[in-house]
Amino acid sequence: MGGVYALDFGAVLILASAMGALNPLLVDVLPEIEPVIVNAYRRNADPS
Repeated sequence: MGGVYALDFGAVLILASAMGALNPLLVDVLPEIEPVIVNAYRRNADPS
């Protein structure tokens, strides 16, 4: 409850643009890598 369950794609793309890292590859792979990132956050947030 209250954990990470998705990424805000808009925020990710705005941040990438601000860092000069926005490119078509990021836009294409972001939906594919979202579950990997979310699962990593869940593992790191797990108190057990």
